[in-house]
Amino acid sequence: VRFGWAQSALYAVTTTATMCGAVIAMHDSLMPNGGFVTLSNLFLQIVFGGQGTGTAYLFAYLILAVFVTGLMVGRTPEFLGRKIEKREVVLASFLILLVHPIAILIPGAIALAFPDFQGISNPGFHGLSQVIYEYASAAANNGSGFEGLRDSQPAPLAIASGAKPTMTALWWNLSASFSLLAGRYIPIAALLLLADGMSRKQPVPASTGTLRTDTGLFTGVTAGVILILGALTFLPILALGPIAEAFQITRMIG
Repeated sequence: VRFGWAQSALYAVTTTATMCGAVIAMHDSLMPNGGFVTLSNLFLQIVFGGQGTGTAYLFAYLILAVFVTGLMVGRTPEFLGRKIEKREVVLASFLILLVHPIAILIPGAIALAFPDFQGISNPGFHGLSQVIYEYASAAANNGSGFEGLRDSQPAPLAIASGAKPTMTALWWNLSASFSLLAGRYIPIAALLLLADGMSRKQPVPASTGTLRTDTGLFTGVTAGVILILGALTFLPILALGPIAEAFQITRMIG
C-alpha cells in the first residue's frame, strides 16, 4: 500500500535476483506471475551483482557450456586459457549446481508429504509455493519468504491431530538449517576448489580451434545450458505452484 504495486514488484525481483533478502512488501501477497519470477531468481542465481552469488553460479554454467560445446566438436574444452577436465566438470555440475535443487526439493517434498510439518496458511497451489520458497530462500543466500507460512508456529492440522504443538516449528528450524548449510557452504567450498584448480593449470595457447567465448553463438549456448540444466530442474515445481495458481485464478475470473 505504501510503495504501490509497481515499486513493490520491482523491489521483489531485485532482492531475489541479487540475493539481498530485504523486502518492502510481503512476497506472500504477490500474484502468481510475481511468485514465478521471484522463485525463478532464487532457483537459478545467475544475475550478477549483490553478494557475488550470481557471478559465481554464472561462472559454473560457463564451464559446463564450454564442456558441452567441446564434446560437440570433439575437442578438449578450454576456458580462460585453461583446459576443462573431469575435476572441473564434477565440481561445477554436482557440488555447485545439483546441491541447490537437492537442498530445496527434497525437504520441500517431505514437508508437503506430512501435514504436521507444513504450516501452510493458503492451501492449494499457493501453499506449495510457500513451502518451496522457504527452502529456496534458505539455500540461495537470501532472507525473504512467503511469510504466510507458519514456520515458527504450530500448524492447525498438527493441533487438530493431537501432535505436539512445537512439531511444525521444530521441523522448519531444522530442515531450513539443512538447506542453508548445504545450499550455501558446499557450493562455496566447491567454488574455491574450482578456482584453485584453474589457477594451477598451465595456460594453453589459443589456436584456430579454440572456442571463442565472446560471441553471440557462445552466449546462446550458455543460455541453453542454463535453461536445460537449471530451469528444467525446477520446472515441475513451478508448474505445480505459481503456473497452476495463475490458471486457477484465470478460470475463476473467467
